[in-house]
Amino acid sequence: MEHLKVIQGSPEWAAARAKHFCASEAAAALGVSKYTTRAELLRQKATGITPEVTPDQQRLFDRGHAAETAARQLAEAITGEELAPMVATLDVDGLPLLASFDGIDFMGEVLWENKLWSQSLVAQVEAGELEPHYWSQLEHQLMVSGAERVLFTTSDGTGENTRHLWYVSIPERREQVIAAWRQFAADLA
Repeated sequence: MEHLKVIQGSPEWAAARAKHFCASEAAAALGVSKYTTRAELLRQKATGITPEVTPDQQRLFDRGHAAETAARQLAEAITGEELAPMVATLDVDGLPLLASFDGIDFMGEVLWENKLWSQSLVAQVEAGELEPHYWSQLEHQLMVSGAERVLFTTSDGTGENTRHLWYVSIPERREQVIAAWRQFAADLA
């Protein structure tokens, strides 16, 4: 894993993302994204043209970032570790992978991923099973980092509205993510 010294959201971060297959795009590569189709992701990677963020999307992103910042302390209390944001890359079988971690511990053994509080995610967390839209990102992050597990939270930044589960890689799922990126790379070429 190579740690990139870029700040998430910066122009340098965006440039790095454009050259890599990103954890947040894994669901689209698998064809299970709630937000982007596989064809649209192929178009974006091929042309470098990404859709402009609408004011409504920006407000949602801002809420999510604020919730993440507020929830960091809660996540650190659960893990017992300090969690720092980080961006890293790893080449896996010729696939240029990138992950932007909400948090990773000093030893690189524990990750943290937060999603804005939603009843749908609360139900998934309480059931102990995330949809492919979410687990594909976690599998990608675990692959890039080499970490053992991910603390997945859905939170608005308050203790009252924070639910969590621990996610450990499932080999069959990791293979699905790798196979999806292999096919994506072939189609992109």
